[in-house]
Amino acid sequence: MRALLLVFLLGLALAQGVHVVRPGETLYSLARRYGVSVEALAALNGLSDPNRIQAGQRLVIPRPEGWPPGLSLKPYPLVQGRPVWVRAPEGVEKVRLDGVFAPVLAGRALLPVGATAAPGLHGLFLDDRRVLVAVVPGGFGTRDLVLKGEKAGLFDRKQIRRERAKILAACQSAAGPARWRGPWRSPVPGAPVSAPFGERRRYNGRPGGYHAGMDLAAPAGTPVRAPAPGRVVLAEDFAVRGKTVVLAHGRGVCSILQHLSEIRARVGEAVRPGEEVGAVGSTGLSTGPHLHFEVRVLGVPQDPRAFLEGGP
Repeated sequence: MRALLLVFLLGLALAQGVHVVRPGETLYSLARRYGVSVEALAALNGLSDPNRIQAGQRLVIPRPEGWPPGLSLKPYPLVQGRPVWVRAPEGVEKVRLDGVFAPVLAGRALLPVGATAAPGLHGLFLDDRRVLVAVVPGGFGTRDLVLKGEKAGLFDRKQIRRERAKILAACQSAAGPARWRGPWRSPVPGAPVSAPFGERRRYNGRPGGYHAGMDLAAPAGTPVRAPAPGRVVLAEDFAVRGKTVVLAHGRGVCSILQHLSEIRARVGEAVRPGEEVGAVGSTGLSTGPHLHFEVRVLGVPQDPRAFLEGGP
């Protein structure tokens, strides 16, 4: 009877994406069994030493049993702040992760993974069917920023929300097929990254959320170029974001170029990769000349590196 109960409990754990380590098992053998990397298994379970696991230990499995045929995810496991391509089984019309829906076009959907999504297992919905998928940490750092004088007065949460709402409304026109293929170009070629995506921030000692884009350091007046084919859906001077250009690229993806010294694009224009749309500046809530380069997928900020490195 105890043996039957143990089998039942082990089966239940596997269905929930949890594996109870048995004597003789190693992280390597479990990674092979579940078709994932040792690194992903260690990261998901917070294991600093992959060689030290014990019998009876409960491990979250990046790829639980029960995935339907035809489902594939790239990348996998999912990473905080990086979008995932979902190849859906035949007949699926939409997919959903953490409350965000994406349509399936030509068998695939592009879904954002939030920068603050909790590491662990999340429900991915294929129409109404739920499967468990794993999210691993994005490895974000922290930064304290000091704003002085009139810049400090710009840290107005209500104004920040108003500007975000206007940008999200403009990004809604980014539906339809992707306008790009392959990796994107840097909007400021050769510029170093002065602040990466995802870092947790404090402004003058006050929590300021996380950095929703990537900062590229360059002298004021340096040309800012379209990173991918798209259409200009917003060109405006904001109090916090400064002079801003928003481009729609399809698949729910838009890029946001802000703190510009000049706007050199008009709403409605189609742009090609490398076409000049503005110039580096320090307008709005900025401590020096740089470009804040932000990419949103279905309204959710994503690490621009995912697009610069692979397209994604």
